[in-house]
Amino acid sequence: MLIDHIGAVLCPSLTFLRWIGRLAFPIFAFFIAEGWNKTKDRKKYVLMLFLFSIISQVPYGFAFGWNRLNTLFTFLIAIFIIWLIENYNKREVLNLILLIFTFSLLIIIEFFGVVDYGVFGVLLIVVFYIFKNLKLKVLLGAVCMILLTGKYFILSGYALSGLIQLFSIISLLLLLAYNGNKGRLNLKWMFYVFYPAHLIILNIIKLFM
Repeated sequence: MLIDHIGAVLCPSLTFLRWIGRLAFPIFAFFIAEGWNKTKDRKKYVLMLFLFSIISQVPYGFAFGWNRLNTLFTFLIAIFIIWLIENYNKREVLNLILLIFTFSLLIIIEFFGVVDYGVFGVLLIVVFYIFKNLKLKVLLGAVCMILLTGKYFILSGYALSGLIQLFSIISLLLLLAYNGNKGRLNLKWMFYVFYPAHLIILNIIKLFM
């Protein structure tokens, strides 16, 4: 992610930085779904994501423009859909209405490009949540990334640069090494803080370039 944003904010001519950066989102998406499944306090989990999505929006806006929400909002939309799926049987009519409203909202979001990675980014996280088999997750995740690549390819006017998102499939293959266990180091807070912090630093560097 850092390499990707260095390329986007500071060195847009170095396209290989963006290629490397394509590896980041599927890994984050995978562990957002894992975090939702394994966290002991889901309310706190959502609250932290929401808090840092708000904090991150200002430096994100300076770096990438104010017409789009940062990636943490993509995560939050996906978690809301997952929550509706989990609680569907408790309030079928209400949750059906909410699901229809949410998917309608996603179509609008996709059309206007309001949220990072759009509907296919949200779908990737939901796929990672619904399917338990790791190989199936990777396969369906690759389908999501191919669809996302197709969208970027069309939006780029069928330029080869629009195919860059295909590099994200490499990170999906790396996920096959995941054993389901938590790592030895507890870096949760570092990852929360790192997102807005690195954007602030990049904006400052860009200001003095």
